[in-house]
Amino acid sequence: MAVYINGAGVISPGFSQLNELIPGNSERLYCDEPDYSSFIDVKAIRRMSRIIKMGVTSSILSLKEAGLDKPDAIIVGTALGCLEDTVSFLNKLVLNKEELLNPTAFIHSTHNTISSQIALNLKCMAYNCTYVHRNISFESALIDAMLLFSESSVDTVLVGGIDELTDTSYQILKRLAYYNRSTSAEIIPAGEGSAFFTLSNKIGLSTKAELRSVECVSFTSVDEVRDRLSKMLSSANIDSLDLVLSGRTDREESSSKPLEIYRDFATSAKVAEYKKFCGEFPTASAFGMHLAATILKSQIIPAQISIDPIAGKPINNILVHNNFKDVHHSLILLSAC
Repeated sequence: MAVYINGAGVISPGFSQLNELIPGNSERLYCDEPDYSSFIDVKAIRRMSRIIKMGVTSSILSLKEAGLDKPDAIIVGTALGCLEDTVSFLNKLVLNKEELLNPTAFIHSTHNTISSQIALNLKCMAYNCTYVHRNISFESALIDAMLLFSESSVDTVLVGGIDELTDTSYQILKRLAYYNRSTSAEIIPAGEGSAFFTLSNKIGLSTKAELRSVECVSFTSVDEVRDRLSKMLSSANIDSLDLVLSGRTDREESSSKPLEIYRDFATSAKVAEYKKFCGEFPTASAFGMHLAATILKSQIIPAQISIDPIAGKPINNILVHNNFKDVHHSLILLSAC
């Protein structure tokens, strides 16, 4: 069963509201957010946290591009969920000594609040699921969507990856060495973002790319990841990749593990790193997939990526690879339509 990306909506540090790719230039990258009143009723905006507004708006943008009012299913991947509401609830828990607590902040802090608010906004009572699988949360959502298509139980699915950055989460994660501490000059910053995709089993005028395959490999060797990639490409009848968007975050020259994974399928000249645009966060691969789909649709590699395509040669196959501390690897394969 072929799966196509018929629409995409993104709110990210890496893309401006003019859809321009922007390299990061600080330790923290925050989203370039639009005027939400253009997408959401002003009365509803007051009750929404920032991450909810990001998710609802990017889902609207995705559906609008696909020319769809309501999907057959909504699936969201988020590792950390609504952090602002979580911090707010925990602070009140401490300040009020666990007494006289308002449950609203707790209800809003749950991870599935995002998918629920999107469903309420769209009045969509269909299948609704949220995956909270750390750095493969978005990939898990994609796999679920592809399974639904393989069962012929849906025609369209709205899939998104979303996580936010707050002062509290940044300080805690930095202390836990979540972000790269390389001594080199170029350091991948902390980031956030929301990217939603309208997937369909039918190709249309707005189709950006075909989603060929998604693989997740955890707690294993580089050889195993490379073997899984080889099988993925063999199954798709692809001999080589035209571009690899790598989620490599270790900037030390001595660390070449991520590059070893696709050395048999793409030269180093075809490898670009997308996290310097969106920053490091658990669902950053959703940004990478949006960037890959945009390149396949336009057949133009943005100058900021610093890769020169071979003149006259079409861009047919792009791999989006996410790597978190060599523990969780994900492989998303997209092809031009």
